[in-house]
Amino acid sequence: MIAVMAGTPIDTKMGLDILEKEGYQAKGYPISRTSEQQSNLQILYPENLQKIVIEKIQSIKQENIKNIFVYCNSLSGAVNMDKLSKEYDIHIITPLQIYKEVGRKYKRVAVLAANNQSTFAIERVITEKSSSTHVIGIGLLPLVTAIEEKKSPKEIIKSFALENVLKFFLQLDCQALILGCTHFPYFYHELKKISQIPIIDPSYEMIKRIKVD
Repeated sequence: MIAVMAGTPIDTKMGLDILEKEGYQAKGYPISRTSEQQSNLQILYPENLQKIVIEKIQSIKQENIKNIFVYCNSLSGAVNMDKLSKEYDIHIITPLQIYKEVGRKYKRVAVLAANNQSTFAIERVITEKSSSTHVIGIGLLPLVTAIEEKKSPKEIIKSFALENVLKFFLQLDCQALILGCTHFPYFYHELKKISQIPIIDPSYEMIKRIKVD
């Protein structure tokens, strides 16, 4: 059994679906009811957020679950999951762990995230590994809301002018685009059709890090 921790019930469900598709049994542990509530916790009340996360970790340990799959970029950036992993002796996998390797491959990286707390966290982990890599980020919480409202990927790309966003990143010589929110694979395939640079989705690299007894 793997615990899926994420910001809202919706991205928790997305994480569960990915793991179950790969043959894993998983159980969800959402932190907040809505993306707006989660963003407020991350930006305005980080101490409260950490307390909630610790309570979830303690519940997960009581169920004898060994792996926590944090399917939320902004949550991973707002709470030091690597530190909590050591303190509570449990294996925690996050998207940020995957991004650490990006700076070694690219010298200028674009990030599309749910909020700028997340873009900052992604920039930090990339530059810690490669100080010469430049990170250019955009935080756009309304994108998350549109996905949760089940608008179609094509409609979202048009409504939020994402084709223009891609052109902006391209003009700045970005070599790759990180989807810095676990909601965003929802429109990955449609975005890939119009992108001239590689798009990075960390989900499947995270799965490779699951520890099986």
